[in-house]
Amino acid sequence: MRDSQDLSSGFGSADWLRLLAVFALFCAATAILFAPLLPHLGSALIGPPEDNLQDFWNSWYAAAAPKPHGFFFTDLIRYPDGMKLTYHSFAYPQVFAVAALAKIAGTDMGTLLCLHNLTLLLSFPLAGLGAYLVVRRFTNSEAGALAGGFVFALNPSHVAHAMHHAHVTSIEFIPFFVFAYLAALEKRSFAWLGAAIVFWALSALSSWYYLFYLGYFVVFHTLYVCARDRALPGGWRLYGPLASAVGTVLLLSPLLVQMLSEHGNPAIYTNGANEYVADPVALFVFPPTHFLGGWTKHVYRHLSGNAWEAAVYLGLANLAAIALYRLWTRRAKDPLLSYALWGMAAFLVIAAGDHLHVLGREVAFMPLPSALLSKLPFFADVRTPSRAIVMVYLFLSIAVGQAFFFFRQAPPNTLIRWAGGACAVLMVLDFYPAHLKTTPLSCSAGLSFLRGDADRDFGVLDLPGGYVESNYYMATQPCHGHPIAQGNVARQLYPTLADRLEMGDLDKQKQELRNAKIKYIVIHKPKRRLFHWPDKGADKASYAAAYAAAYDDGDVTVLRVY
Repeated sequence: MRDSQDLSSGFGSADWLRLLAVFALFCAATAILFAPLLPHLGSALIGPPEDNLQDFWNSWYAAAAPKPHGFFFTDLIRYPDGMKLTYHSFAYPQVFAVAALAKIAGTDMGTLLCLHNLTLLLSFPLAGLGAYLVVRRFTNSEAGALAGGFVFALNPSHVAHAMHHAHVTSIEFIPFFVFAYLAALEKRSFAWLGAAIVFWALSALSSWYYLFYLGYFVVFHTLYVCARDRALPGGWRLYGPLASAVGTVLLLSPLLVQMLSEHGNPAIYTNGANEYVADPVALFVFPPTHFLGGWTKHVYRHLSGNAWEAAVYLGLANLAAIALYRLWTRRAKDPLLSYALWGMAAFLVIAAGDHLHVLGREVAFMPLPSALLSKLPFFADVRTPSRAIVMVYLFLSIAVGQAFFFFRQAPPNTLIRWAGGACAVLMVLDFYPAHLKTTPLSCSAGLSFLRGDADRDFGVLDLPGGYVESNYYMATQPCHGHPIAQGNVARQLYPTLADRLEMGDLDKQKQELRNAKIKYIVIHKPKRRLFHWPDKGADKASYAAAYAAAYDDGDVTVLRVY
């Protein structure tokens, strides 16, 4: 890898101004590329109705919800039993940012929606700035660093998860950790080591997965350097990895201790390690958010898992830029490109899951290292291996940055320079986020009716049931503020009333609801493919006959239990 003069040697005023300009550039790029969403930030949630509804509840919970039992237990959902939130998918930096901003801007529904959406979008320029630092550190090239920053920030997995999972979206601290960690090793600096520990912890607090992925990066980098230098690690090469890992664990220990208290609970370990995987076919096929994604829908129907977890497209323009660069420099040694490609390969293996899947078909005779990791405590909770693609994109950004450094160094008006310009244009088009969706959210009059009940000691049962429906009930809970019997958490550690409630015999159900202080049943009327009545249990007409109507409009029917 080429030695370079990078910003880790010190930040002067000119460096800070440059970073501010780069951040502003990525902010502008984010605003342009996501322009269709901007008019709706205060009225609609980014993405189709799915886990993003749950993520909005997370922001409301951190910013405005009462917490009489502390942060990690609430009876606002899964009422009256309540639920531990130790393993819940909080993106802690994101939700606490919303909470801090809400103290100034307010906590009404529209304001919280806007703050939640803005903090999601903020991950793009921050991720771009972080990757810019990493790539510039390796290449000492402004053009290469900007190209690499774009590749990492706008990668298709990031775009896809911005519409589904706030915690997976929060990739912005990952490149800052890599930058600080490498600076600590090179400078033998305790200050940079401390910064690396903080960024590793922030990444882990954003997503539990990133605690492990950055650990894998530390192991990969250590082994790669040892193999390159043909020497065992010693000094800072040994102390740095160990100290950063120990420091991160100590910094996270208040949360880790609570998580360890649930060790042995089988509900922690759910399926997915051999389902939500990176299929090698998907590396080269346009994802659903690509402007040509309609051409490849039939391919994604065959892939394992779901479309947003399978979105691991590397970008044909990116691969073309790397291939052209290598073609023109095939006789030159290139340790940096070798490092980037080996890094991509290592994390592609991790992202592939327990067994390789090709076009959705499991290659059963080819177990991968994750098959062992999936059997280890804690490691087994990292059940969606395709998310490791974020590290592949980071190494890809280094390779692309190296290619653009070469293109930029070529004399003007040469074929190499023109090829570089063409790759830059195609790269932007290739990673342009298209086919974006939103979920309108507002407080209906029926939910406002519930808020008007002066009695505060009761809960609400929303019907019909369903996974996405339960997320929706969480997202609209700010409209009335009362506890709800349903609700989803990343790991439900024990059953609650909603799991055992009688759904056929309404006389028996009424008694169960009275005992649980469930005062109202809210029946949501079908809209946007939601709220379709289940096949089992009593029908809507039976509910109307068994319970007295308290309110009815085009959105909901509110029934009174007592």
